[in-house]
Amino acid sequence: MGLLEDAATWLTTQREECLSVPITYRFKNGGSAELTATIGRTLFRAETEYGTTIRVESRDFLVSAVNLAEAPQRGDRIVHDGRVYEVLAPNNEPVWRWSGPQHVAYRIHTKEIGAVS
Repeated sequence: MGLLEDAATWLTTQREECLSVPITYRFKNGGSAELTATIGRTLFRAETEYGTTIRVESRDFLVSAVNLAEAPQRGDRIVHDGRVYEVLAPNNEPVWRWSGPQHVAYRIHTKEIGAVS
């Protein structure tokens, strides 16, 4: 492993140990997993047919790729701190992207849809 890969692994470990919170990841097929994630955000911008710019902010969850059994999919849900977030992104954007060039964590885009029932 090279210097950059070692540094990325160390940084991921530090993020998980110091900044992560517990979440429940619910797959749309019915399965679930107890994980830790770091909370972030992404600002999406889109232009309407009238030329106005709309800004949409996503609540993001950064999850270690080795801890999630399969890639996130639209319609999956994340439960954190009594709130439910649906995995989705505006403007037909992908619902997740890699966080960092070493592909060690998913950055999962979500929208809050309500309280845990």
